[in-house]
Formats: sequence, C-alpha cells, structure tokens
Amino acid sequence: MNKKLVVLCISSFCLFVALWWAIHYPTVMSMDQTLLTSFRAWGWLNSLSLLGASVTIGVCSIILVLFLLLRKRVYGMVLVLVAVAGGYGLNTWIKHVAGRERPPFSHEEGFSFPSGHAMMSSIYLLLAAYLLGKEVEQRFARFLMYGISILLALFTGISRLTRQVHYPTDVLAGFALAASYLSLCILVYEFFQKK
Repeated sequence: MNKKLVVLCISSFCLFVALWWAIHYPTVMSMDQTLLTSFRAWGWLNSLSLLGASVTIGVCSIILVLFLLLRKRVYGMVLVLVAVAGGYGLNTWIKHVAGRERPPFSHEEGFSFPSGHAMMSSIYLLLAAYLLGKEVEQRFARFLMYGISILLALFTGISRLTRQVHYPTDVLAGFALAASYLSLCILVYEFFQKK
C-alpha cells in the first residue's frame, strides 16, 4: 500500500472536516469576507474558471477515457469514471448538507461550501497527470505534468475568489476534499492493479 497516499488521504480529510467545522464561527466568517475582497484585484484569473466548468471536465474526461481505451487500460477507465462522477456526487451532497450561502452579490446559484470548481478541476487535472505520467518514462516529464496540473487547479480555485462566487474557505475545502477523495480512488485502483 502506498503510505504517502494514505497519509495524504487522511490528512486532507481532516483538514476538510476542520474547515467545515470552522465556517460556523463568526471570526472565520469575518476573515473570509476580508480575504475575499482582497482577491478582486486578481481579475486576470477570471477566465480560468472555465477549467472547472462541467463541460470542460466532461470533455477532458471523455478524451482521457478514450486514450485509456486505446491503451487497453480498463482499470484506468474505471478510475476516471469513478473519480469524476463520484466527485461530482460527493460535492453536490456535501454542498446540500453544509448549506452555506454564497457571498453577497454572487451571480451564481446553489450553495458555496465546498467549491465544486476547485474540487473537480483538482480531481480531473491531477488524475490526468497521474494516468498519463504512467505512460511516460522520463521523470522530468512526469514532474512537469504534475506541476502544470497543480498550477492550473490552483489558479482555477483562485479564479472563484476573483469572481467573488466563493469564500476562501470554500476553495481550500474543495482542494482538501479533492486530495482526500482522489487519493482514496487511486489507492483502490492500485490495489486492484496489483491483483
């Protein structure tokens, strides 16, 4: 078993739970409001919200599944479907349970915690890096794939703050839940790969 993934899964989940607990405190709400206003100056990141849109994630996931189909990686295809579809379901369910309203003047519908864009962009971008990295022998190329994926996911999450549709804790919780859930999916995938 991959011990690093186990540690990442557990620690990320603990961070997520701590954030969920913290958003109910007035001090955290006040900090969220203050931090949110400071991101208005980063408007140049607004367009990166597109990377976390359902259409983008759907198209990229289909392309990844087709690539894995050509390579006859059946478990990889299942991993993509479970990670992406399961991630959507998990995010939607937690949003309704948490029931946190979006920031004032937000033009988007639905609840705010955790950020779906931050969570889902992290899942599909890091999953693509993980699966495509297995097809590449050069260590530097794998490092580059992970680096670009992390950077794009980070910017996608920040773009939700620049657009003023999520609080910083929502975005951080989206990243934490993505790391925990994706780690769990990869652990199960690696278990079945070894069998």
